Amino acid sequence: MKILFLYPNHEGYFRVPIGITLIMTVCKNAGHEVELFDTTFIASEDNVDTLVREKAKLTKPIPMDAMFNKHTQGEIIDLWLKKIEDFKPDLIAASILEDAYKFADAILGAAKNKFDIPIVAGGVTPTMSPLVCIENPNIDMIILNEGEVAFLELCKAVEKKISYDDVPNLVWTKDGKVKKNKLTKYMDMDKLPNQRLEFWNEKHFMKPYDGKMLMSGNFEMSRGCMHKCHYCFNRYMQIGFDKEQVGAYRRNKSVDTIIREVLEHDKKLNFEIILFSDDNFLGRSFSEMEEFYERWEKEVKIPYWINTCIETLNEENVPKLKKSKCIGIGIGMETGSEWVRRNILLKGKMTNEMYVEGFRLMAKNKIRSTCNVMIGFPGEYEEDVFDTIKVNKTIRSIDKELTSCAMSFVAPYAGTVMHNISVELGLIEVNDKPGFRGLCKDISMLKPNIYNPNMSWKRMIELRDNFTDYINGDLPIPEKYLKSDPDRKFAIGDPIYEMYTAYKQGPKSIDPESLTPEKDKMIKNGNLDILKVPSLTNKKINLRDYHNY
Repeated sequence: MKILFLYPNHEGYFRVPIGITLIMTVCKNAGHEVELFDTTFIASEDNVDTLVREKAKLTKPIPMDAMFNKHTQGEIIDLWLKKIEDFKPDLIAASILEDAYKFADAILGAAKNKFDIPIVAGGVTPTMSPLVCIENPNIDMIILNEGEVAFLELCKAVEKKISYDDVPNLVWTKDGKVKKNKLTKYMDMDKLPNQRLEFWNEKHFMKPYDGKMLMSGNFEMSRGCMHKCHYCFNRYMQIGFDKEQVGAYRRNKSVDTIIREVLEHDKKLNFEIILFSDDNFLGRSFSEMEEFYERWEKEVKIPYWINTCIETLNEENVPKLKKSKCIGIGIGMETGSEWVRRNILLKGKMTNEMYVEGFRLMAKNKIRSTCNVMIGFPGEYEEDVFDTIKVNKTIRSIDKELTSCAMSFVAPYAGTVMHNISVELGLIEVNDKPGFRGLCKDISMLKPNIYNPNMSWKRMIELRDNFTDYINGDLPIPEKYLKSDPDRKFAIGDPIYEMYTAYKQGPKSIDPESLTPEKDKMIKNGNLDILKVPSLTNKKINLRDYHNY
């Protein structure tokens, strides 16, 4: 059968996304005809993420506008409909992230209006919010969670025109009611096929790095993370599915498998850098990592970049990372307020000194590093932001050639505690359109999304825009913020923290019919303090006016 995949990238961030690539791979390997409609280089006039990083002085500018040929949304839809007419698919499949959901909806809606072809959606947003997305009239069904097994079963049902009852991981409508099918076990990562990369424009393999464009490969050595962070979808993946049905989400590929995969593609593509997508690259056994360092140095010899957690770095493994050609490490600190990191984000007990020492260790071994932080958490104060600025100023000063720091805005993605709390307390504009009910309107990490009673929209933008100047010493830190208050006396009595306590066990998937279950429970039990939290509703404003507030 014929399957047409949609990759609705509207911000020009180019790379080969592993998830949809593996789904296309298993379909192609099973004998299906597969084609891809990719909007990356026609929906934007440049790489938005890179432009933001250049503006923040985080990277050397590289002209990339020649890689793009921006079309209007109408022109993109015309190309999409022509693709469908020419290919005549039996099934349309879309991988959806919340940032691009509106854009994807417009494209899928055009197909639904003109053709009678079943449409299935997968990816992070449908997995986190299936009851929301299944209401979308442009989506017929949803594949929850990982789809390498389930998608092939759906193809069999579509091809043979049989019932969807036995298709695992499927959410669909039967007899007017939403039905969730049983879940299938996660695949052993060593049994996943190697990605077929021929679907993608060669520009997806280019990586802007230190003022140059490098041929890159995007690979995964593991899935999941052991941390319970309130801003990350990994926490939902830990608790949102019955482990007896699916098994443990956190799992690894063997070193043998990843080396074989990389070398197989390197023969054709001649990689200059490998980017590992793992959330916590070093979160595995010492013996496995020893094998990786030794074999990568001898057999692969390609520079690589990783993301990991600060507590996984030590005097023993950082030199081995360097020797095996690790050239860069990304670390998520998220905030320099230790109280916020421990009590609001549930990120663990790492101290600021641990972070500083970790960055010193990377610089000592001549490994480039980036400290990633955010601004805009519900319950965050300006004092907390300057705690972030102060510790990042220290980190930045370690080695300005090797150590960088970046700040973005908190995005309350569905499936995270940040989203649950923001909806419960009326801190975000909530969409009420079928298929979007309960989701944040116009979500992005490039602008404030969450109403903060303690800082105006304008002030948060000022702090983010001036972050680099503060940490480089080009702007002085205000005198009143030079000394930190670890007890946060300025925040004592803030009722917003009661909602964090209510969600301490993790996020909940959105039920569009009941968006405020914990708040309703508190009020029913006589806890009215939660009503004292200033919200968009009781301030009679919305986020469009927030920047003037």
